[in-house]
Amino acid sequence: MKSNGGLIQYRNNEVEKMALKIANESPELNDLTAEQLEKIAQIVIAQNLTSELQLKSKIANIDYKAEKTIFIMQSSRTGSEFTQSAYYKAIRELEKFTNKNGYNILQLSPGQADDFIYSLSGSPNSKLIIIAGVSAFYSYLERRYSVIKNPIRGTKARPVKKTVKEIEIPSEIELYTILNELPELEKMAIYIMAYRGLRVGALNNMKVWGNRYSSVSKGKSICGEFPIEIINNIKYSYLDNKSPFMKISTAALKMRIIRQTSKLFKQGKIQAAYSAHDFRHYFAVSEYVKDKDIYKLSKLLDHSNIAITELYLKSLKIAV
Repeated sequence: MKSNGGLIQYRNNEVEKMALKIANESPELNDLTAEQLEKIAQIVIAQNLTSELQLKSKIANIDYKAEKTIFIMQSSRTGSEFTQSAYYKAIRELEKFTNKNGYNILQLSPGQADDFIYSLSGSPNSKLIIIAGVSAFYSYLERRYSVIKNPIRGTKARPVKKTVKEIEIPSEIELYTILNELPELEKMAIYIMAYRGLRVGALNNMKVWGNRYSSVSKGKSICGEFPIEIINNIKYSYLDNKSPFMKISTAALKMRIIRQTSKLFKQGKIQAAYSAHDFRHYFAVSEYVKDKDIYKLSKLLDHSNIAITELYLKSLKIAV
């Protein structure tokens, strides 16, 4: 009995002999006998099966769990915690998809990758983050194993981008009108966002003592000082001086602000129905034009680096 290697060599020799015979004696496929055609078909099928088995054998020898762990660990050394978390969530979404459809995650085709992308839910940006994470994982595997190909590279599917609402920033006069017209809770929230630049999401957990505050913003602990005007406004309001927004959720506060500014807009008192975020934008622009100190502004906005602040200002159409 021939060994597997010997059998493959034998079949390769047979194909070479048959190819030479066809070239020399029968240039047209129709000229071959039924016996010759059958023999060629058997050899070709055997070769294809051998190649397929070799590929599956190589794929089976890849320790997927170990490679995933290494990839995520490497991302934690070269990127932020956000990057590591984004990669982990992206791979988890891919695993859910492949398990549901019975696909081998290491042999995903571009067509199956299309289906994966179309199966994603959420905003276009969140989908793009998942796609980028999955593509990075496959690229990592591709560098380590020649049998792995990144299927995202061949996909044509991309999430549809939604039309982005143009950012509108209230003028100083409009801000004065808003602060004089709104109820105490909404007025105090806007005052803090417009004159200290805190995110609306930081208000619910905010604690105040003396002229200092502490809170949590985008999962990160923050602290700082308030201008004396903000401290005095909090002190003389009916709100809790220590935790002014403890009794209202972020979602409810956002809704109340947009509802109140919409009323003023319909009455013709302001130029737009401003959202909570527009008042943080007001702070960023008014603070930056004072001295063009982007480093100071970056700290005031609690950005992790200057590059984010530059993009932030550019989105507000401010030349940096």
